[in-house]
This record gives sequence, structure tokens and C-alpha cells, in this order.
Amino acid sequence: MFQSLFLGVFLAAAQPAPAILLPAQPVGEPMDCNGAVFKAQIFNDDIACREVSRSKLKIADQTVTLRLLHDDDEDATLPPGYAEAAYEAIARSFEIVSRERGDLKFHNVSILPVEAYGQRREARMSGVTYWRGKAECVIALEVVTASRIAPEDNLLMFKFIVAHEAFHCVQSWNWSHQMALETSAWWREGSADLVGMLAYPGFTAQSKVNQGFAEIADAKSVLQMDYGNVVFFHWLWSQSPQKVFDLIAAMPRDKAYDSMASQEAALQAFLPKEAPAQYAAAYRGARIYATQ
Repeated sequence: MFQSLFLGVFLAAAQPAPAILLPAQPVGEPMDCNGAVFKAQIFNDDIACREVSRSKLKIADQTVTLRLLHDDDEDATLPPGYAEAAYEAIARSFEIVSRERGDLKFHNVSILPVEAYGQRREARMSGVTYWRGKAECVIALEVVTASRIAPEDNLLMFKFIVAHEAFHCVQSWNWSHQMALETSAWWREGSADLVGMLAYPGFTAQSKVNQGFAEIADAKSVLQMDYGNVVFFHWLWSQSPQKVFDLIAAMPRDKAYDSMASQEAALQAFLPKEAPAQYAAAYRGARIYATQ
């Protein structure tokens, strides 16, 4: 969880690993959002769902459907113009990674606004991705804009969150076994923040994230952080975008190796021996490994 330094609460995350990964599903019509499979995926049997809008997106040689849903049992809706912004952010996220890795697989995405429960003194924007492998991905969004900041800053934060969540979908479609391990958060969140910031490089939280990283990087290794690892993944991307995708693919896939020791062993096997020194030089002594 990342606590914004200038706006009430800002969250972007992948839902914990599902109990069962679905078999690969062909990219066709989106799921029935009132059906048992959809309800099981979002852990909600009480949804009264209807489709509000949809958009087709072509990525390389693949065409997927993006759609906005509404739960008639809740009052949650997106502010005017935010549905179009969500479609834009998903497209931008997908296009960035597809441009660098042409063999990535994509699927349909459903956007589901949800209520922000409890008393909120400050604005709240959050996203959670519900996924089950090579199947439709559902992005649930809480959106309560902040009246004390400019509307364009609210919108930019929203776009960043959606772009971040969209990369969680890409992770699930291409590296679902690696992502299903509970110890994957260090690369899962760090790489998603990277894609969000590549999609919206003017996002004002970037400097805040970097400042927060600088404060803790000398005390924690990369494997002990999650969102703060955006700096590590920026560093890796600057060397070669392919390295980010290759690192994810190289991470443990088997639940028998769902431990931080296994994550560190896989990272050490992937990175060249000189990487820790290079990274420390680039980021004021920041550590990749706990024992570095």
C-alpha cells in the first residue's frame, strides 16, 4: 500500500492470488458480469451488473474489448470524462509494453467502479485488479476526487492508477504462475508502478515516490519493498526494457518455492554480478540484496 504524500489515500494493487487459475480462455465476448465465474473472480455474489459502455482496442495483431460496468446495488460511478480516461490509460499501458515486447498476450478488461466505504475526510482513489490467469481481467476502482486540488491533477492520478492496474492484467496473462506466489509483491508492484509512470511521466507523485525511496533504500533491499521498487525497475528499464520482462519470467513459478529466499536466488541468477555495485552507484548506495 502506498500512502500518497499529497492526497488522502492512493492505492493500486493486484488482488491476492486466486485459489485456482482458470484455463486459458479465448478472446471473444466478455464474460457475463452476472454469471458465476465473474462473481467468483471478484469475490462478490451480490452484484447486480450491467454494461455502461465498451471500446475495442487493437494491440499489434490482437483485438480486445474494454468495457465499463455498473453495479446497480451500489452508488459508485465514475466522474464525467473518467470512463474515457480509463480507456486511454489502459490503451497507453498496453501500447508501451507491446511496443517493447511483441509476443505479449492480451485479453478483455472490465472496469468496475465500487463504493468507498467508511467516512473519508480526504479524497480516495484506489484500484484493485481481479485476475485468474489467461482470462478477462477486472479492475475495480474507488474514485472520490479531492476538491482541494486541481481537477486535472485528480484526473492525472486516476489515469496513473488505471495504467498501473492495467499492467497487473498483463502480468496475469503472461506470467500468471509467477504472479500467483505471495512473495511476488516486490516485482509485481514495482514493475506496475514503472509502467504507470512511463504512461504518465508528468505524474506529480513520481518525485514523491523517489524521495520516499531515497529515505528507505539504505535500510531495505529491493526484495523488502514493493511500490518503492519503481526506482529499481526504472533503472532496469533504462538498460533495456526487455530486462524487465525477462526478470519477471525468471522468477519462481512453483508454490513450493514461494519464499523470499527463492525470490532472491532467482534474482541473483538473473542479474549479472556487477549489478549491485552499478545500482548502488546510480542510487546513492541503494541495495538490491539484503546481504549485499
